[in-house]
Amino acid sequence: MKNQVEQQELNNENSKNNLSDIFDILSGISLIGGAVGSLLGNAAFAAVPISFSVALQMANRRQLKVELAQLQESSIVQMSEQMNKNQSVIFEQIKQLRGESENQLSQQDQKIKKLVDELSEKITNNHESLNQLIVEKDQSKQLTDNLASQITQVQNIVETLQKIENTSQVIRTNPEGSHAYYERGLSYQRLGDKTGAIEDYTEVLHLDSTYAKAYHSRGILLAEMGNKKQAVEDLRLAAKYYFDQGDIESYEKARNLSKEFYEVRHSIMDDETINSMVSEESIREENSSKEINLITVGSLFEDDGDTEESISMLG
Repeated sequence: MKNQVEQQELNNENSKNNLSDIFDILSGISLIGGAVGSLLGNAAFAAVPISFSVALQMANRRQLKVELAQLQESSIVQMSEQMNKNQSVIFEQIKQLRGESENQLSQQDQKIKKLVDELSEKITNNHESLNQLIVEKDQSKQLTDNLASQITQVQNIVETLQKIENTSQVIRTNPEGSHAYYERGLSYQRLGDKTGAIEDYTEVLHLDSTYAKAYHSRGILLAEMGNKKQAVEDLRLAAKYYFDQGDIESYEKARNLSKEFYEVRHSIMDDETINSMVSEESIREENSSKEINLITVGSLFEDDGDTEESISMLG
């Protein structure tokens, strides 16, 4: 079909060219005729061919303008068709490039997403590892603190055992020294050996029946072991000898403990005994009121903070 159209256009072009050639031939013949008529002296005859020649030339030029216009129009159509064709090719190339770009972007997005997922997983793993390290650090600190506490306890036990050994050496050198027995009793009490401590406190009282601290300490241990009755007696004696010695603070502690243990036993004290104790205490307080200010009142156990804490808990 395309070949037929092109052939038809070629035939039309040839026809136009032939017509133009015919016009040129006729114009030339007319000019020749006009020239011959002019030579023969016949002006009228000469004017006709010349006029016809001019008319042919004008027709030929008109034909040329038409052909030129048609040629321009044909060129414009061809250019338009070529432009449309090129535009289609360009659009196709753009479409292809866009598809390739979208594929590349999609692949890059997938790679980026994969990298982000891997990075997120690593961050999560690192966070879990960090939490695990923190837990292990806390556990290690707790173990260290427990170990330090145990070491301190062991050191205290070793020091107490060393003190027991030292006081035992003093007792072997001087069996009549009541203070050494009392110090060793405190050491046994620190170790939790209540029986050993009571035995040493009892030995102190055999050597010195007015040793108030020995009564006080033994009374507390007896109360802890459930012997409230004997504990009350020891604490009453401790309060009495504290008062005699001017240690009012220790006297009040021993007396308060005695009352508390007494109430626990649900016993009723003899009114006469209470009155006599109050009268005796009043007389002693009145007689020694001027001397109390000169007495340095110390703690119940100057060398034993643990025992004093135990007394505070009970009283």
